[in-house]
Amino acid sequence: MRRNVTRQILNNSVLGGAAAPRTSAQPEGYFSCTRPELLPHVPPNATRILEVGCGEGGFARTLRAARPGCKLEIVAVEACESAGANAADVVDRLLIGNAEQVELEYEDYFDCVIFADVLEHLVDPWTMLRRVRKLLRDAGTVVASIPNVQHWSVLVNLIGGRWEYAPYGIMDRTHLRFFTKSSIRDLFVSTGFTPHEISPLLSTTVRVQMAWLATVGLAGPFLARQYLVVADRNGT
Repeated sequence: MRRNVTRQILNNSVLGGAAAPRTSAQPEGYFSCTRPELLPHVPPNATRILEVGCGEGGFARTLRAARPGCKLEIVAVEACESAGANAADVVDRLLIGNAEQVELEYEDYFDCVIFADVLEHLVDPWTMLRRVRKLLRDAGTVVASIPNVQHWSVLVNLIGGRWEYAPYGIMDRTHLRFFTKSSIRDLFVSTGFTPHEISPLLSTTVRVQMAWLATVGLAGPFLARQYLVVADRNGT
C-alpha cells in the first residue's frame, strides 16, 4: 500500500530549541519496540490514531494485527528519518520532523493519541499536550508511557552522589524531562486532561514481584520503571 510521507525541515529556534535528537546512532532495538502492554488502553472504538514518536512502526503494526477487522487511520510523527522509513508501510501518513514543530492540521479529529516513551524527550511537553488536546475529539484519549525517576536505582545513585546517563532506560541520555507519578498527574491536569489511570509498569523479575506483593503495592513508586497513563480530554 502506498503511504503518504511528509518531511518537514524545521528551525530549531522554535520553542527555544529542538527536542532531544532521536538518531540512527541509538542502540539496536531502540526504535523497534512493539509495546503490546499499551494495546488494551486504546479505546476499542478508536479508529483515528495519532502516534507521536512512532519509531519503526512497531506499535502501529501491533495495533493493526490486534484489530484486523477495524478500519484504522494512523497518522505518525517521527524525528529519526531512518527509523521512520520502516514505519511508512504501516501508517497512513508519516510526518518526519521534530514533533514539537511539525504542522498538524487535524483539529478535533483524532480519537486517540499515543506517546510511547516520548514526552520525556521534549523541550516542552506541556505545550505539546495542549496542542494535542485541540487535535482530539471531545471524548478523545491520550495513552502514554513515561519513565519514573523515583525508581530505586536512580535514588541509590543520587545517594551516592551520581546522576549518570545511559544509552536507554530511565536515564536515557536523550531525556530532557524527568517525572514521578505526582508530576505526571500534574502534567496532564494542567494541560486540560483528566488522567483516570496512572499505573506502574513493573519488571517481571521475581525480586520486583515479591517486593510488590510484600509491601501490598506500597513500594510501587520505587519499583515502577515507567507509568502507563490513560487520560481523557476535558470538555471545552
